[in-house]
Amino acid sequence: MRQTDCDVVVIGSGFGGSVCAMQTAEAHLSVVVLERGARLTAEVREEMAEGRRPLFYASRGCGLIERARVRGLSAVTASAVGGGSQLYTSVTIPAPAEAFLRGWPEGLNAETLSPYYARVAAVIAPTPIPQALPRTTALEAAGLRLGAAVTRLPLAMDWPTDGTRMSARPEAIPIRRETMTWFQGGALARKRTLDRTYLARAEAAGADLRPLHEVTMISPESHGFRVRYLRYENGKVHDESLTASQVVVAAGTLGTVRLLFHCRDVARTLPALSRVLGEGFLTNGDFGGLLIGTGMDVARDSGPPVTAWMDWWEQDRLYLMEAGLLPPLPRFLMRALGLLIPSVSNKDSMEMAVWSFGTMGLDETPGKLVLDRGGRLTLVRGGREGSVFHERTMVRLRELAVALRGKLIVPPKPLAPPGSVTVHPLGGAAMADSPGRGVTDSHGEAFGYPGLFVADGSLLPTPVGRAPSMTIAALGERVAERVIESN
Repeated sequence: MRQTDCDVVVIGSGFGGSVCAMQTAEAHLSVVVLERGARLTAEVREEMAEGRRPLFYASRGCGLIERARVRGLSAVTASAVGGGSQLYTSVTIPAPAEAFLRGWPEGLNAETLSPYYARVAAVIAPTPIPQALPRTTALEAAGLRLGAAVTRLPLAMDWPTDGTRMSARPEAIPIRRETMTWFQGGALARKRTLDRTYLARAEAAGADLRPLHEVTMISPESHGFRVRYLRYENGKVHDESLTASQVVVAAGTLGTVRLLFHCRDVARTLPALSRVLGEGFLTNGDFGGLLIGTGMDVARDSGPPVTAWMDWWEQDRLYLMEAGLLPPLPRFLMRALGLLIPSVSNKDSMEMAVWSFGTMGLDETPGKLVLDRGGRLTLVRGGREGSVFHERTMVRLRELAVALRGKLIVPPKPLAPPGSVTVHPLGGAAMADSPGRGVTDSHGEAFGYPGLFVADGSLLPTPVGRAPSMTIAALGERVAERVIESN
């Protein structure tokens, strides 16, 4: 006779949670996935594109894009079935071997993760863009001038199969609809989000996926854990709970750290969690800027969010990734940026290319997440090493601007200090060899609480320097393996 409501509860449906959901369900365990965001059906996406549903998450499951509720940090994450896969650029690539040389648990490295990376690749099946777009070739030409390799990135995309060329400039559409098109993968390509891959298989194997369920507390019981959550339905909030033999916390780095802090320090249901919870928070070297000008031989296209990056790893441990062209800037903004000059006609000024770039790399300066007296998550940034990495990044961005004949626009330091901006929050509940150094062991199981696992970006003890989604999913595969073995 079952002593709990299910075998496994998975909290969150991003790159770690979706993997654990699929693997445990396909191992014939009873699995419930609690996701606080909504399921993004075609109808929901259309409502967002037309402004009938909010894009930004506020509460009770509304919205998709979430601005982090963390003092001292500017971060963008997702709240929806499929987690970060609904916002990410679809870049699916392993971490460089160097990322594992120090700071990781004994025996956990690129070699031991290799079979887990292979499992992820088999499900997501990333491939480079099949045809070079003008922005791809322009970046490759700039790489030749600067002496840097340019890599066409493996992307989790479905490409056009009817011979349609993606370089055609799309018709002018409202920015809100264009934003949704970008999130889905481009006008003529479609991103393979997790609800189409891992989660689809999880549900086919019997996993019970419950959107609009926000977990508020985890507490141990005699036969496992009780998970309390808020269920949002028709404008009403229901406070409910269920029990499970094992729990996988995969609410995204910030969501997981916030939940574990609440359980340890506020509700005190998990008082034995490691005292280093919140330490080792990382931003993966994230930064970005715009190149603006009429001299760049590029134009907006109907392709994917990104196609390639410039590789400065050997020299500076960083990458510069092109992220597509934006709509023309309004004249008042170009004037404010000093981009309108007498020799440029009104027509030309409105056709200036606006090319976005993101950067990431091995910025190893950790911050620390803490709960302030009001219970708000707060980032305490690390030392000056992050500034050194930031300066290297700025040097490469300026070189790129010269090579592409564009003007570089970046956020001013007072508004975005180094280490305070990220789309890849990592760490805070890191794996380690002992509770004095981390929150979980090398399989993601929390020290002091057998059966309680973590499986998202908060597990990473160091930055990976690249888009981390594939590494998080590979770690999720490893965590799922241990969940199944110990059930």
